[in-house]
Amino acid sequence: MSADPQTPEPVKSEPSEIEKLAAQQDPGIIAEFWEFLRQEGKWWLIPILIVLLLLGVLAFLSTTGLAPFIYPVF
Repeated sequence: MSADPQTPEPVKSEPSEIEKLAAQQDPGIIAEFWEFLRQEGKWWLIPILIVLLLLGVLAFLSTTGLAPFIYPVF
């Protein structure tokens, strides 16, 4: 089967703004959160996140062989 010689080829146009945004790579959650902090000025969130991260690390370490060394700290 051959193409009809009278059928015009589709016109290629510039990609729309939405297509350009869809083609961009995802910046990642940390970069996106940092940009949020910069734009919105929510700097009070940083100490909360640090404490939550430290508690998460402590919970993780309490399940390892380091637990006997962590408990005397408290």
